[in-house]
Amino acid sequence: MAGFVVMRHSVVFKVLALALCFAVAEPILITEAHHAYAQSRERGSSGGGFFSKLFGGIFKPKQQTRERKIKQRSPSRTTKRRSTRPTQRAAPVAPQINEEPKNDDAKVLLVVGDDLAGGLADGLRAVYAKTPSIRVKKLVYPSTGLVQDKSPDWPEDVSKTLALEDVGLVVVSLGAKDDAGIRFGEQEVAFQSPEWMKQYRFRVASLVASIRNEQLPMIWVGLAPAEDYLKTANYSLINDLYMEQVEPSGGIFVDIWDAYLDENGVYTSHGPDINGKRTRLRSRDGVFFTWDGYRKMAFFVEREIARVFGSASAFIFEGVKDDPNFMVLTGRLTSPETKLISNSDEKQKPVPGTAQHKLTVSGADLPNVTGRVDENRWPIF
Repeated sequence: MAGFVVMRHSVVFKVLALALCFAVAEPILITEAHHAYAQSRERGSSGGGFFSKLFGGIFKPKQQTRERKIKQRSPSRTTKRRSTRPTQRAAPVAPQINEEPKNDDAKVLLVVGDDLAGGLADGLRAVYAKTPSIRVKKLVYPSTGLVQDKSPDWPEDVSKTLALEDVGLVVVSLGAKDDAGIRFGEQEVAFQSPEWMKQYRFRVASLVASIRNEQLPMIWVGLAPAEDYLKTANYSLINDLYMEQVEPSGGIFVDIWDAYLDENGVYTSHGPDINGKRTRLRSRDGVFFTWDGYRKMAFFVEREIARVFGSASAFIFEGVKDDPNFMVLTGRLTSPETKLISNSDEKQKPVPGTAQHKLTVSGADLPNVTGRVDENRWPIF
């Protein structure tokens, strides 16, 4: 019993001793923490001290942290702010066109119109730069059209030019500023009014007649859609008026409308050039074109010229009067052909014993050629 009492007193004594140790150590720890926190404030951002390293900057002053964040976000006075506006790339510049010397009897490809014709003429010059039999010339009146009060007089000026030059084909491209009223002296007729439609049809027909009366082939290039929606609708109407007069007269209307739209049928300033590379085709005003745009337009015109004449050097066909309805079958007059190929040509008769005779006369099958795509034997495995 006495041993149990002694053990009980010993346990109580140990508990009291442990409590006394905690009571003494608590103010020491609090004092040490307060002292470390004070040192941390004095050192600022240096972050020294035991507690600062242990807790990762918990004791960092909030005001100083806020000031540092503001300082980091604020650009310095010597730093230039980067503009959020997209950089605008300059329109491609037309390269220098080095034309080979033209023949003395080279036919003239005459391009008639406003600013559109000027750019198209440069594009055609690039097309025929290596063709000595074709010389590209232009009759261009910038910032004009068919709505001016007989200035210029398009039919008269075209007729005079055709009389002076040995023109083989005429290309017309105009109308960029024709979605406006027509002037008659001091009077102006509103765009799309019945009187305007009547007068504009007459002016288009007069220009067409001045070319077709000379029995010259004519290619009329339509307008392309514009960036402005209303102007696009106006251009569509003007194109319809062109087609009404050009096609019945035997001329060719080149529709370039879809070539300057995106895959959704919407206006786009960029698109593939003649090499398939995506580039800027339209100028900043959304009406005219860059060099690549005019070169692409010339591509479509060149294609129509080839359909009329047969090749890029078709102007050397001197045996036929310039008529857009003729078709050359025997080649150039300088070529050795003297007659058309016909069934009566004895050179075409199959010779007996030849593969041609066996196939066309005897009806025999030609021998199989090993490895050719038409070999009908099963492969041996």
